[in-house]
Amino acid sequence: MFKFLNSHYRHIRSRHNIPYTQPDAQGNVPVTSVVIPCTGADFIEEAQLCALFAERYAPDLQEIVIVSDQPAASFGTLPAKTRVVTLEVPLRDGDYRYKQIYRSRLIKLQAPLQARTDGILMIDSDLNLLKMPVINMHKGHLYSSFRQGKMIAKLSGAPTENIPAYYQHCVRPFIVDHVNGAFLAATRDTWKRICALWLTLFQDTWELMDDSQPPTDQLPLAALLDMLDIRTINLGDWMNWPVSKRIGGTEAVIPSEVIGAHGGFPLSEWQKYLHSPATPLLFKGQDYTRKVRYLTDAEKAK
Repeated sequence: MFKFLNSHYRHIRSRHNIPYTQPDAQGNVPVTSVVIPCTGADFIEEAQLCALFAERYAPDLQEIVIVSDQPAASFGTLPAKTRVVTLEVPLRDGDYRYKQIYRSRLIKLQAPLQARTDGILMIDSDLNLLKMPVINMHKGHLYSSFRQGKMIAKLSGAPTENIPAYYQHCVRPFIVDHVNGAFLAATRDTWKRICALWLTLFQDTWELMDDSQPPTDQLPLAALLDMLDIRTINLGDWMNWPVSKRIGGTEAVIPSEVIGAHGGFPLSEWQKYLHSPATPLLFKGQDYTRKVRYLTDAEKAK
């Protein structure tokens, strides 16, 4: 525990979870591109809805980019600002139980670089924008919301020889508050630095680890933010509001303050919102998302 008392820890902590309200957190690059990773045919409908919300409620965007392993024709008619980029990524070999999730992460970690503008926001396909995100960015900063949970816990119980050595020298994986990977904004130059190392660390980590849990992209993200000395800026809860956690199981109206609504199922409830944002909606509880989105390949095939 005493390693957290040294100057390196203090340096990282001073650059971690900085409120966006601080003047030096705000730059001059606005969000102009929204990138939506989407892997697998079963998530096409979700990405279509995500693009529709972005088009309707975030009018200042220059482009909406769906990055997928599926061909553009599979997405049908999309909003005018939307284009589909299809990436070729390998399927993991062997008996690994989470090949589909592993593949989806490979898509996600390359997705921001498919945007054409300088202000790039990447959101998960189950996050709908209900307002235009007003984020003015500095180079070398990553803008997100935060949630609780030490990322290093993902490695607990693993044999020492399977844990990459670089985690021992990082700080952010051990901090309880961490950036939520479902909503990440940065300048193009910053994404160029992040994506290459993110992909490398993700593959290195999950090639060594077993398949007792789904491979997460947030653990290597925490490590690379240390390695690249990136400042992480907290945009607040309204930017990435967990729908199922806050109102799941109870019919309720989504608060007008919400900018990004994350994880509301079934998708049919969102059609009611498109008709009228004041309509009470009934979403499933927070246990539903993990149940349907983190299945092994065998479970998905049933």
